[in-house]
Amino acid sequence: MLLINIRGAETAAKLQSVLTVIIGGTGIVLVAASVITGSPSNLEGQVFLGAEPTTVFGGILAVAAVSPFFYIGFDVIPQAAEEINLPLKRIGSILVLSIVLAVVFYALVIFAVGFVMNSGAIAASNSATGLVTADAMATAFGSDAMGKALTIAGLCGIITSWNSFLIGSSRAVYSMARSYMIPHFFTKLHPKFNTPVAALMLVGILSILAPFAGRKMLVWVVDAGNFGCVLAYFMVAISFIILRKKEPDMKRPYKIKDWKTVGVLAVAMSGIMLALYIAPGSSVALAPQEWGMVLGWTALSAVFYATSKVKYGEKFGTHEHIYNAELDGAMPTGGLEDIEEKPGIIQFPKISRFPSQLPTAETFNYHLPVNIVFGIGKVDTVGDYAAQYGKKALIVTGGSSAKKSGLYNRVNGLLQDKGMTTMLYDKVTPNPLTTTAEEGAQIARQNGIDVIVAIGGGSIMDAAKGMAFLTVNDGDINDYIYNRKHSDEALPLIAIPTTCGTGSEGNGFAVLTNPENGDKKSLRCAAIVPKASIVDPKVMQTMPKKALAAVGFDALCHNIEAFTANNAQPLTDAMAQCAIPLIWENLPKAYEGNMSDEVWGSLCMGSTIGGMVINTAGVTLAHGMEHPVSGLKNVVHGVGLAAIEPIAVEATCRANRFKFGKVARLMGGLTAEDCGPRLRSLTRRPNMDVTLADLGVKEEDIPWLAENCLKVSAGNLVNTPGSEDVNNKEALEALYRQMMNGRVFESAEKEAALIA
Repeated sequence: MLLINIRGAETAAKLQSVLTVIIGGTGIVLVAASVITGSPSNLEGQVFLGAEPTTVFGGILAVAAVSPFFYIGFDVIPQAAEEINLPLKRIGSILVLSIVLAVVFYALVIFAVGFVMNSGAIAASNSATGLVTADAMATAFGSDAMGKALTIAGLCGIITSWNSFLIGSSRAVYSMARSYMIPHFFTKLHPKFNTPVAALMLVGILSILAPFAGRKMLVWVVDAGNFGCVLAYFMVAISFIILRKKEPDMKRPYKIKDWKTVGVLAVAMSGIMLALYIAPGSSVALAPQEWGMVLGWTALSAVFYATSKVKYGEKFGTHEHIYNAELDGAMPTGGLEDIEEKPGIIQFPKISRFPSQLPTAETFNYHLPVNIVFGIGKVDTVGDYAAQYGKKALIVTGGSSAKKSGLYNRVNGLLQDKGMTTMLYDKVTPNPLTTTAEEGAQIARQNGIDVIVAIGGGSIMDAAKGMAFLTVNDGDINDYIYNRKHSDEALPLIAIPTTCGTGSEGNGFAVLTNPENGDKKSLRCAAIVPKASIVDPKVMQTMPKKALAAVGFDALCHNIEAFTANNAQPLTDAMAQCAIPLIWENLPKAYEGNMSDEVWGSLCMGSTIGGMVINTAGVTLAHGMEHPVSGLKNVVHGVGLAAIEPIAVEATCRANRFKFGKVARLMGGLTAEDCGPRLRSLTRRPNMDVTLADLGVKEEDIPWLAENCLKVSAGNLVNTPGSEDVNNKEALEALYRQMMNGRVFESAEKEAALIA
């Protein structure tokens, strides 16, 4: 049962459905058989067992004493609401309906038993086996086998109760841990099934061990548990009245009309039941051993309260908002203006704003004229596409990788087979320079090049784009980068990516670094969108593992940033939501050596989509902050992002909880706050868990980094959710310092749980 629940609520629900069908079917058979074989005369004297009024009343109280335990299964429904794919209003209706149906069903079963067996037979059965309903089934059919069948159905009922208990109690533990009321370790989620595995293990192991304590101990546990249930119901009822009075305008997915009457009745009924457990001499009063258990749990809760209050401070008892479209945007956001700085700690501000609508564009333009040629073996078509644009091709690549893998010779031969003359430029380095683009463009002009063919990763493709642009445009490329000059002309470009990360094959960006001042900024022009981008997963598989980790993480960041960007729109949202899980699930597999076409095809698809979505939606804070770092220290772009992105996400996720919450769920989390820890967990798998200090950034570099970020990445900052909070030097410096040590206090516990 524990393993089934670990696999997820859906699996547990399927089991629950099967068992419920068995129970319901058996009950219906019993009722039908009782109508046929039973007699109304059997009902005489069966209203209550016992002749004396005191005995009758005592029997009622005895049943009432255990009745709260019978309702535990029903409160699982609201506890598991986050995992139920239904409108919240329907969930409330289903809860009420389930109670009504259960009452009707068991009332009919009780009637069926009384219709088949008279009071004497019932008393005899109760004294003998205690399985009165099973004996009634055997009597109705005249067969002991049918009695055994009902016993099996009864066992199914026990299993459903246990299943419900596991679901409900584990979610309660998980929720308390998320509110920092008990150790945060219990927020740990299963990496694959996204279930609260730590909470499930706790409840499951206790449930497994409990029967070994013996029947008497179990009775004490049930009675003490009933008291806890009644106390909880009483507190919930009081809270219901208080909230309806103090917060009448609170968004409520399920609303009771006559709340005063319902609230008062709930308080009165649960209060009376609570009094019965407490009153000395009551027939249902707790035994000393049971009081010992209640007091023990109370003491334990006091310990948790004290330790959690000290350990988590203001976060203790925080209410976590989960965005739901039905609640029309009641989502808290916050900014950096209230950050309290401590060594190695960043504490995020309290709730300050509430957006009125979902952050998705209602009007938009989408235009991306790129021909993506995708699939195994598609690199063999390069000659067909290049030959459309002329007879002379400049092949642009790096110093060695394309040559060592044989890809350069292969492409060169394919172009020559089409009657084309080729030249080679192989001086492109990581973080390509504007001077490299200028040098390649000069060669292209001098030799009358018609088309440029880029073979390599993002650096090669970006350099080739710069060459294609400068070949037909005069002047300093920096004038075009900073929009002092404009042009919509460039040589045709054919791109063959050999790394699945940058996505440069899918957009009109060319990121170039000015060696004179360290400015790393994009040339943006529709003319440099490749005429054809040949994405062949097979040519990617020769990538070194270190390069794969860096470019894969970059690709994931592209999609996350485009999805959460202020410039996001429905089409880019749809593509990014497709790409994020492709990269998240397959990057670790590829890094660990999985060479299957499915893994690499998915990874390449996610990367290419990432390049396409940033062409329209753009990138945000993390890329804006990384470009100055790699421009100054010449670090690998993806590695720089590994140090920056998790903390940048932590700092901005509250400004768009709806979008970041979706991203978190695509990566196995639940809420917006899970994004940062999930990203950090990914960096640890390929050993990219680095800080800016690890990359050579020093304290004295931070002012320049912040200033340069404001200069070269102004558009990225404006495109960031909550941009007003990060678009200033002080906030950027605070974040850069945080990235120097790489630790985020708010998610450290969760981070550890996720990575464990």
